[in-house]
Amino acid sequence: MRARVYEFWELARSSFWFLPSLMMLVGLTLFAITLTIDELHLTGSVLHTLFYSGGTTNAANLLQTLTGAMVAIATVVFSTMMVVLTLATSQFGHRLIRSFMRDRANQAVLGIFLATFVYCMLVFHMVGNDPKNHFVPGVSLSVGFVMALFATCTLIYFTHHMAQLFSAPEVLETVGVEFDQAIDRMYPDHGGDDGASAPELGHGTQDLIAYEGGYVQAIGTEALLEIAEHHEIVIESCVSYGDYVLPGSVLARLHGAEIDQETARHAAREYILGRSRMTDHDLLFAVNQMAEIGVRALSPALNNPFTALDCVNRIGRSLAVLIRRPMPSEVVTDKEGEMRLIIRVPNFHDLLDAAFMPIRNYGRTSVITMREMLHVIEKLAPLTRRDLERRALARHAETIFEAAGHGLSESTDIERIRVCFFDVRRALAQEGTIVPSDPGVD
Repeated sequence: MRARVYEFWELARSSFWFLPSLMMLVGLTLFAITLTIDELHLTGSVLHTLFYSGGTTNAANLLQTLTGAMVAIATVVFSTMMVVLTLATSQFGHRLIRSFMRDRANQAVLGIFLATFVYCMLVFHMVGNDPKNHFVPGVSLSVGFVMALFATCTLIYFTHHMAQLFSAPEVLETVGVEFDQAIDRMYPDHGGDDGASAPELGHGTQDLIAYEGGYVQAIGTEALLEIAEHHEIVIESCVSYGDYVLPGSVLARLHGAEIDQETARHAAREYILGRSRMTDHDLLFAVNQMAEIGVRALSPALNNPFTALDCVNRIGRSLAVLIRRPMPSEVVTDKEGEMRLIIRVPNFHDLLDAAFMPIRNYGRTSVITMREMLHVIEKLAPLTRRDLERRALARHAETIFEAAGHGLSESTDIERIRVCFFDVRRALAQEGTIVPSDPGVD
């Protein structure tokens, strides 16, 4: 249950309506405050000259103009931006829509327009509400006028921000930050030895079955740990973050005593399934987003290898952080140190495959792309601490060298790749005994 509440909260915060809705509530609260000031006549004679003191007709006309302008400007601007977004997604992928929706600046600008519109509409309703006294809320109307001016000024920032948001470096940095945040969640930077690998426990005594399908977005580890500890069993998860689950598939195997069907159904509901993948805990999806930008840049339709170079370097930056982190433990224990829960997470080998394999497949005819990938591997070599990482880097260096031999036709380009490959060999040889073999590409 806690996992579902947390996931709903994360979805709400990253949605396009959450912050604007809060800002509309702020507009309602501000209206209640300013209206109270107007009704109680709390403004002194000196301050009274700073606020609107005209008649009801002028006040109504002004508020009509303000509310109409807010709606018209917001409609035109955001409609134009959606057209720009559509064109940008054809270059960087459909995941850019999600980044656009999660961007706080876009949400704040929309919230400012909506809050101003709601505020002015409420003030407009109060103008002349008392026919005998011709009540005009001067403070409320003046505040609404200032809010409209401020909302108009935000258009300058919004235009500048959108121009930056849809540039290739900014898009790459946005998805790169999501990858870094996922690394911080799944590979926490704490002292001590690397996490222990999960043992093989066999077929188990009972299976947790999925009642619906979708991508694994979150797993309620705390609730599963409580169930395992209460029934003195071990829950071995058969799926991890980002896996697609079919209805009726096995989510986890229970080892030890069997539990009743109601408890098993409750445990299965701790696997939060959705229609799309999320980067909160899904490391492979986070790195796939960056790799997709590089793959699209190398496509014949765009033919922009320099964006692919930026993508390779940004991936290397995140992997440099990951490679220095201790391996997270796949085993979750209770307070007594007994193994209760097993959840496997992708290691450096898996992430390196997800990052470099697509770019290598589509960029084997680009000498600068292949050379840059070898340069990144050479830079990562001094940071390695484990043989698993060195073997992964060595294997990718060999594969890149071999792919370049089949993809490049000029002997000069192949020789450049060969020089970079031997630089990688020397870098790995200095850090350990793992040295990539020479594929012997002619």
